[in-house]
Amino acid sequence: MYAELVHLLQGLKPPYILLVQACIIVAFPYFLWSTLRLSKHFPLGVVQIFSGVLLGPSIFGAIDAAFLNWSPQFDPSKPVNACTNPQARELFNAIFGATCYHGTQVVNRAAGIASVATIAVCLFGFLAGADADKELIRKSGKSVVSIGVVGMIFGWGLAIIAGYFIFHWFPAARGANATAFNFSIAYGLVIAVSALPVLALILRGLDITRRRMGAVALASASIADTMMWLGLGLVVALALGGDLTAALTKAFLGGALSVGFIKLVASPILNRMIAKEAPESAIITFTALSIFVASAITGITELHPVLGAFVAGFFLPDKVREIAAHRLDQTTVFVLMPFFFLNTGLNTVFNFFDPNVWILFAISIFLCVFGKMIGHGVAARMSGESWPFAMSIGLLLQTKGLMGLIVIVVFLEKEVVSPLMFSAAVFMCMVSTGLPTPIMRLMFQRYGDDLKDGGRTQVPTLEGEAPVVAAPAPRDTSKTPILATVSFAEDLGTFDVTKPSMVIGRHSEDDIRINDIRVSRRHARLALTHDGKFEIHNQTADRAEANPILINGIAHEHAVLADGDKVVLGGAPEFVFRYAPGGV
Repeated sequence: MYAELVHLLQGLKPPYILLVQACIIVAFPYFLWSTLRLSKHFPLGVVQIFSGVLLGPSIFGAIDAAFLNWSPQFDPSKPVNACTNPQARELFNAIFGATCYHGTQVVNRAAGIASVATIAVCLFGFLAGADADKELIRKSGKSVVSIGVVGMIFGWGLAIIAGYFIFHWFPAARGANATAFNFSIAYGLVIAVSALPVLALILRGLDITRRRMGAVALASASIADTMMWLGLGLVVALALGGDLTAALTKAFLGGALSVGFIKLVASPILNRMIAKEAPESAIITFTALSIFVASAITGITELHPVLGAFVAGFFLPDKVREIAAHRLDQTTVFVLMPFFFLNTGLNTVFNFFDPNVWILFAISIFLCVFGKMIGHGVAARMSGESWPFAMSIGLLLQTKGLMGLIVIVVFLEKEVVSPLMFSAAVFMCMVSTGLPTPIMRLMFQRYGDDLKDGGRTQVPTLEGEAPVVAAPAPRDTSKTPILATVSFAEDLGTFDVTKPSMVIGRHSEDDIRINDIRVSRRHARLALTHDGKFEIHNQTADRAEANPILINGIAHEHAVLADGDKVVLGGAPEFVFRYAPGGV
């Protein structure tokens, strides 16, 4: 049975084996997540990362060779050749490794996975740039900036020092292009990065996204992530060799070309397309082209394609960022990114009995957890937070998730780190990502539900003179009929609905602006139906992690509003919706 299955898989053409691989990498993580009831403890993304390592050569390959292949058709005394003398892990090679095709041609079954993974990580880089809220960063309160910046710098600096000693004490951790300088900075960046997308999943699972702790953690992570992308560009440039001046010049040229293309070429064309009300399909098509051109520029200039994709997400016009992010998000996260996780797992090669990988893992997880907790936690404490709240913020912000994997994959490809160091870092990312959920639940049991708000009710993430809720006044109130009103709690004001379609959210261009981190940009749309009723639509519903709308305490993606309905966007102060006299 084993031999027949191997021969069947070996006979499949590369496009067909890619479909088999797709079935495995989509179904296997979900099977583990649901069957083992891991959904109670971890988001699906964490299990997908773990599954990529399980399916790699060090685990699935080792199990195949040791337990599945009872009569291997190879001679260990001969030189290894994929066709005439295959390895004992024949099933693994037939699916994911180097194997024979029709008995004569050697093929790499992982080539298709690597190609899809490149597209996936570029699209994810774009989404990271699109989700980087420039208004939020600009308006963030001093305490949040302090937590994000100080924690990032402290964690990076501490890990740079540790990286210097690892470089000298563990030669097996170095890549071919490693120097004490670039290895130390790269290692520091892997330790210091926070994973904003996965952090949002964890906060949602802990039910604190709409609480003060979740708001502070998200805003601080947004600032830290932006710093990380700048640092990533610098370290990749340093890996190219040469002195610091040459490295910075290369980084500047690659970054300037990608930014210049997006700002001077792609953005003007897209703005004209929007002004002329071009079909959304055309806008998405040109946006995708812009992403890949920017990625190619940073790839060709020997940085990394993901940096160009982030530039596209950050600098494209806001409306384009919004449209493209909504259309690409779920496909990228749930369909394409598992290929990246599997590609990461296939590159995670280690020996369970090699002490070096576990020593490096232990050092890395210690620096990750305690370095970030000290850096972010002390900054939070100095901002006036209690110690339990401050340490909780530090624990949440040490989450590595996908961002940690992306960073370490870049450094492996640039040969700054060795496969051994890469494997240790992958394990560190997995443990770091799985750690917050169970520990935070223990913290809530110990300190009570008040810990989620830190003993306060205010969400101090957005500062400035602007009111919490604001809306532009109609140009001519005498000619503008009032169709409905929204009255916010906490004496935040009553605002008129004067148009058949109005947007409520955090963005400065929204019709009714809510200056609260818990509210998304362009969070909800009020739309007048043909029968005179208003319907509210959650415009984040098509994202991988939607920000909810509660109507009378019940979550809805869209609903027809009745007079007196109480609506909450993402946990911000509720408002009461009322139709104008004479309306419905």
